[in-house]
Amino acid sequence: MAKPKKIELIEVGVLDSWLGSTGFLFPSNELELDRFNKLYEDYDYKLDDLSIDPLAIINNTFHREPKVLMMFENDITEEMEGLRMVARKGNKDLAQHIIDKMRRKHNQGSSEEE
Repeated sequence: MAKPKKIELIEVGVLDSWLGSTGFLFPSNELELDRFNKLYEDYDYKLDDLSIDPLAIINNTFHREPKVLMMFENDITEEMEGLRMVARKGNKDLAQHIIDKMRRKHNQGSSEEE
């Protein structure tokens, strides 16, 4: 039968010190900073070229360029091509859902004008 492992608990009085050493809190003295540096010495820090202004973040003056996501762009382009083909060739070999869509669009336009 296996012996249960002895679990060592951290005392409440030194919990803040260990949280500061592991990075969950800011290190507050040299010992915590040394532990933190030793723990993360092989960490690949990817923001070396950038500077971070914490006051700008706190004061909500930090701005970055918004990202624009184009969703379903290919689907819309394909659908538009299908409708262009209808305009040139008529409704020969045209899918029924496209005919229905064209009728809905046409009926919406005429009801709004009245």
